[in-house]
Amino acid sequence: METLSKDEATVWQEFQQDKTTSTIAEQNPEWNPAYVSRVLNRAREKIAKTLKAHANSHRLDIETLLDYKGLLIGFDYQTSSQVYIVYTQKLGVIVWYKHDSYGGKLCSDCPKEKECRETLNTIIQEYNITLREDEKQLCMTKQAIAVFNKLAAKETPRYKRKGGE
Repeated sequence: METLSKDEATVWQEFQQDKTTSTIAEQNPEWNPAYVSRVLNRAREKIAKTLKAHANSHRLDIETLLDYKGLLIGFDYQTSSQVYIVYTQKLGVIVWYKHDSYGGKLCSDCPKEKECRETLNTIIQEYNITLREDEKQLCMTKQAIAVFNKLAAKETPRYKRKGGE
């Protein structure tokens, strides 16, 4: 992936925490909202390019690209699976195949359980996603789908005006 600059990484992180470009600019006195918007657009372009490259390398059909959310949803015809590709600052690009088990093993018996938990927790934290109590109780294969659906449906602050609802 083309690395995000320091400003791009800062703006991206703040934007994903539901802050408007105006709010981000206010928190950085040397910036103005127009600069923040340009930086966010550059970050979105880099992330979209990377997500598409990963989808192509996995030979996926791209169904949806939500560059402002860092999410690409694709389909893998070889495995008949939906695939979620998400950008994280901590872990880089995550490719998550929708699945019910790992080699026939359920989450509680899976050798990848800890790794999956850390990955989902990173996505939840970076994208400021809140799970309901019943969703927290789901096994990770089902919880992951809830997380990706919430990310896809998440309202973005770019349409909110300062002082508006």
